[in-house]
Amino acid sequence: MTDALITILVMCAVLLVIALKKKDGSAKRSSFTAVHMLINVLPVLLIAFLIAGLIQVLLPSETIAAWLGDEAGWKGLFIAPLAGALVQGGPFTFFPLFSSVFQQSMGIGASVAMITGWGMINVGHLPYEFAFLGPRFAALKYGICIFIPPLAGAAAQLLFG
Repeated sequence: MTDALITILVMCAVLLVIALKKKDGSAKRSSFTAVHMLINVLPVLLIAFLIAGLIQVLLPSETIAAWLGDEAGWKGLFIAPLAGALVQGGPFTFFPLFSSVFQQSMGIGASVAMITGWGMINVGHLPYEFAFLGPRFAALKYGICIFIPPLAGAAAQLLFG
């Protein structure tokens, strides 16, 4: 967490220096934009953190280990992408939830499979893809993407597990 914080702080400082050198009000406009974004995102963040905390307390780590941990074996590589695909919302919703589950003894393979499933399969996107891109595209995308998360999880488990 410290490395990420330092990286973001350095990026922010560099961009702020660039904005201040422009002398066209870029720094002030970016500050207003940042505050506006914070106000819009804060409720989602608070609810996501609350859900993550509740899951961490209410879902026993033994259950997570049995379904998604190293002792789950190959079944965890198929359950995790399904769980990831069902979680709705952006990174502000998913990653606090994932973090609370991962810290409770989730295996590396299932972790990679879950994140990949969330990013590639997310069933909340299906109606939009179907409506805007057509049924053929949606079927092709989901037909291909359904196999990748378990394979990514299996590769991670073999290489790093």
